[in-house]
Amino acid sequence: MFNPFALTVISILITASLLKVVDLQPHVDNEFFFSGDSPQFKAEAKIAEMFPLNSQIIISAKGNIHSPVYLRKVKQITRDLKMLKHVTGVKSLVNGPDNVDNALQGPLWNRLLISGDHKASNIIVFVDNTEPKELIPPLERVVGYYDGPGFEIKIAGFGFVVELIRRNLVRDFVIFSALALIIFALMMTALFRCAGIVVGALVCCLDACILTLVVSQAMGVKIGILTANLFTIVFVLTLSHIVFITNNWYRFKAENFPDSKAAAKAALLYTIKGSFWCMFATFLGFASLIFVQAKPLKELGVSGSVGALVAIFCSYTIYPLFLCSVKKEVKSVLHSYDTKRVFVGHYMWATAALALVTGLCLPGIAKLNTDPSLLTYFKKKSELRRGIEYIDVNGGSSPLDLVISDFYGAPLNSAETYKRLWVLQSRLESDPDVGSVISLPVLIAEGRRNPWANFISNETLLRILQDSRFNSVASTFVTADRQYAHFFLRMKETGRTVPRLEVVERIKHLVYQQKFKPDMVGGIYVLQGELAHMVAVSLLGGLSHLALLFVIIAYIVSRSIKTTFAMVGCLAVIPICMLGAIGHLKIPLDIICAPATNVAIGLGIDSMIHMVIMMRRFAAKGENFWQAWKSARIYLWQPIVSSGIIVATGFGIFAFSMFPPNQRFGLAVVFGTLLAAPIALFVLPSVVGPWFYRE
Repeated sequence: MFNPFALTVISILITASLLKVVDLQPHVDNEFFFSGDSPQFKAEAKIAEMFPLNSQIIISAKGNIHSPVYLRKVKQITRDLKMLKHVTGVKSLVNGPDNVDNALQGPLWNRLLISGDHKASNIIVFVDNTEPKELIPPLERVVGYYDGPGFEIKIAGFGFVVELIRRNLVRDFVIFSALALIIFALMMTALFRCAGIVVGALVCCLDACILTLVVSQAMGVKIGILTANLFTIVFVLTLSHIVFITNNWYRFKAENFPDSKAAAKAALLYTIKGSFWCMFATFLGFASLIFVQAKPLKELGVSGSVGALVAIFCSYTIYPLFLCSVKKEVKSVLHSYDTKRVFVGHYMWATAALALVTGLCLPGIAKLNTDPSLLTYFKKKSELRRGIEYIDVNGGSSPLDLVISDFYGAPLNSAETYKRLWVLQSRLESDPDVGSVISLPVLIAEGRRNPWANFISNETLLRILQDSRFNSVASTFVTADRQYAHFFLRMKETGRTVPRLEVVERIKHLVYQQKFKPDMVGGIYVLQGELAHMVAVSLLGGLSHLALLFVIIAYIVSRSIKTTFAMVGCLAVIPICMLGAIGHLKIPLDIICAPATNVAIGLGIDSMIHMVIMMRRFAAKGENFWQAWKSARIYLWQPIVSSGIIVATGFGIFAFSMFPPNQRFGLAVVFGTLLAAPIALFVLPSVVGPWFYRE
């Protein structure tokens, strides 16, 4: 005889053992934008090969930069930073220029070390390619020791931001995964009122989550910036199957099958068709992300596809064993209400109301901000964000590498090209989205501050600066054949109103105006722009592809062209309302928030597919078309509503996250979930029924 307690214990033991194998730490490193074989990453590697320059962490120390006390602290912190394991070099007021006045007057040092308001100086820390989680903590300890009145320290730099994102993801992954599990358990207990069913559902969902993580990591996919929410997503996918199975089990047990085992077998056979097509639609939705170049989306595509398959596997193998073991008569809260009168009308008012909401939301899609600043990953007015904003405003915080050559192939060390390079330098610095620019003409101008340098040519000066005595600094800004020059820009994120790629195109235009060619563009700034563009393309393109695939699935399920287009139209309402509302409210649609539409659409697909299949079953019994729709929603309103309540409550806990992207993701899913249930129950039957058929 099956013992559910034994299976529960076995599942717990298996889960505990797998947790030792599965790496549950979210991984966010310097390469989380694109995979190593992507064109964007290869371009980055080529620029780094041509112009060797290590990554930078910018430390801004605010205070009286002329004060001896201030300068003494700069000297001390510079010394301590240079001693850190992964630091390759440090430049500051005491390790570069001769003195503060020299830094203020120097073309290079002024741009590199002095803030725009002259109330702070920068300490530039050059680091190797180690993971930020190893680099940042010791650096923070050094900074924390010196931070205080008269020497207020702010930190910026991509590695620092990456580490902060990782910490937030780790915190939310642990806390909110546990909270979601508790919330789901409480909601299922309140709705189903049966300990065996609740325990079975939890065991099944947990097994599905762990198995998905195991398979995903076996395929080389670690928990990352998007897959950190995979636990909750797979839990919901599994729970959706469970809710519909349980609903049918309740009905069969109460009406035809007093034996739990027979009722469970009948419920599985009755539900499997709808579950399969729901799984297939969800699988295709995630699988469409596998072929994009953006590494986070690719990882979500692989893990989500695995999760869709694992969810249905666990739902139809593990959960039924618990259903078979239920002995006493049980009845869910939702089944205790007589709802036949609630669903007798056509409810055209619901369709009209939703059409109005959709019409109001539609213009908001044009206002979507799919390329938000990295600053939006941190709470407004938080100390961390204020610090990054200060550095950003006073010199920029996001690196952009620009490699140029003369339009006609002339060498870049001549007097004529030097003049045009200076004009380009000035034009770039006048751009509102550019913070500071370090380049070949700036390097030469700094070198010519030595009186003896005025008697030598540019080429001779560059050869001197190429020497190891000067750390081969010339190789950072010009190639040995003098054909390519490197402009290093620190871009501003604060106040940017257009996508990054538009800013990059504007910068390229400035290059062309001075008779140069922008041969390569790289850096974190352009990578973020490329990623944002891919998110927008993947979001809109993926939704359109999913709609086409859903047309095929909907027709197979409904066998009716009119019903198919009604289903697709109703499904389209969910992303339109979600994205439109996000656009109107000016909520950043970052890469973490964007997949919320896929989750909500998956719930909408589930509800509609089950509704149409149930309608056809009632029609096959002799009911006319409209009566079959009414019977279907009377039969299915309990699982649709209960699933919506559980999912909305579970994802609603993300509203309390300290990490804004997760907040936006959770609230967007809640909004889409609240739309999915009434669309399936009221709008879809109303659109199909009264318009095309009579009672």
